[in-house]
Amino acid sequence: MINALFENIQQHLSMLDLALLSSQKIASMARTEDLDGVVSETDNRERLVNIIAKLQHSIEEQINQLNASEVSNDDIAILKSWFQDLSIWSERMIELDKETVEILSQQKENTTKEIAHIFKNKEMFKGYNHSSKK
Repeated sequence: MINALFENIQQHLSMLDLALLSSQKIASMARTEDLDGVVSETDNRERLVNIIAKLQHSIEEQINQLNASEVSNDDIAILKSWFQDLSIWSERMIELDKETVEILSQQKENTTKEIAHIFKNKEMFKGYNHSSKK
């Protein structure tokens, strides 16, 4: 049972790496203003996060079913390491998400200013009669 648990933990860590890579891609696409790419990769990351959540729930159930007499000190060290990895992963994801939100907020602000500028110019020339000039 402990071996199956550790296999699931290894798979879980691999999925966490994929989700982190996906977050890095999202941030990169946001920097280059590839909004379609951001949306697409965000959907992919959401699917990964759902899989990760299910796998983590399964791992937690397996941990709860462990018999204390079957668990060695090395096994406990592996479980502690996994919990630390979860914490590190969570911090990285939050950091990348904050960066991405800041980038997208700045782009939104720039777009809003550009629209306001265009609207202002349009209003300024609205009453101008183009047909009377030769």
